[in-house]
Amino acid sequence: MSALRDEARAPNTAPERLTELAHLEGDRGDIDSDAGWCREYVAANINTPLATLQELAADMNDCMARRNAAKNPMLDKATLWLMIEDRDDLTADAARERLGLAPKPRLNAIARAVHIPVVDPKTGRIIR
Repeated sequence: MSALRDEARAPNTAPERLTELAHLEGDRGDIDSDAGWCREYVAANINTPLATLQELAADMNDCMARRNAAKNPMLDKATLWLMIEDRDDLTADAARERLGLAPKPRLNAIARAVHIPVVDPKTGRIIR
């Protein structure tokens, strides 16, 4: 782990420094980029300023930062309400859990009967 990532995770890192770490150049697309990891860790850090948490919660290009922001107890309820229909189901569920709501309804969550045809072994035709 890099020193920047350690700093982003540390609960005693100054709020101003956490905001700086959230704005490092680069992103998760750079594979092992400190910037992507720092954003994720800053979103989970309870010392992160509310404005920075709100910014990370609204970043539609970083689902891990959004998810960690939703789980962060310092994020305000107004922002959580904006996240309950997030396109990432785990992020939406994290926001919903913090608000005491049921998990996000999922399409195709209901089991449906599937018709399995019965084939006549002699003719190869479907008989049922």
